[in-house]
Amino acid sequence: MVATGVHILCSLALVVLVTQTRRGAPYLVAALAAAAPDADTFLFRPLVELSAVGGALWSHRALTHSLLGGLVLIGVLSAVGPWRAVVLGVSSHIALDLVSGGVRLLAPIDDTVYGTSVDWLLLNAAVSAVAVTVVLGGLLAMKYDVRRPEPLPFPATPLEWLR
Repeated sequence: MVATGVHILCSLALVVLVTQTRRGAPYLVAALAAAAPDADTFLFRPLVELSAVGGALWSHRALTHSLLGGLVLIGVLSAVGPWRAVVLGVSSHIALDLVSGGVRLLAPIDDTVYGTSVDWLLLNAAVSAVAVTVVLGGLLAMKYDVRRPEPLPFPATPLEWLR
């Protein structure tokens, strides 16, 4: 459960950084999308215990954490809300799992586990600290209506470069 919370915080931080919208839909959809790949823990377990399916494909961090599974999740969850928030949620989940132990990235084709193994607790603490800071900063910026500064106009002629 802690890992799913970290995935949700990370996706919310990405949505705050990328969209900065006042609507709630992107944030809720990103949170749903960040939790969706872990549905394999309770969806596939009864099928494996009943011997309906078997093998590494139906284990945790396999089919729903693969590139194909990610594309299917993005396609299904895009019907619920903004597709950019769905992409941020699913991709941040898979990226964090790649760093915290690995996933079967090419699951239907290859059973190889790709990724690295960083200390799980240290990784979750670091990601949580960054995500909470970004989410709170984004929410405070929206509350106090902090706007990004306008970019400087690009010089049109070489003479304007010298001014």
